[in-house]
Amino acid sequence: MHPDLLALLDAHLAEMTALRHVLCAPRPVQPGERWAAAAETVRSAERYRLAVEAMLSPTP
Repeated sequence: MHPDLLALLDAHLAEMTALRHVLCAPRPVQPGERWAAAAETVRSAERYRLAVEAMLSPTP
């Protein structure tokens, strides 16, 4: 399970890093683009939480 958990964390961190680049891009952005990226970080965190919870939950 440990390697699976680390792989899940690595994937989540990569996704968050990509979203961070969108948020701090030194370029003109479309209206709402940064808001959408910020909202996606919340959705990403929720997906990660659910995946970790499923991985760590005891199976009946």
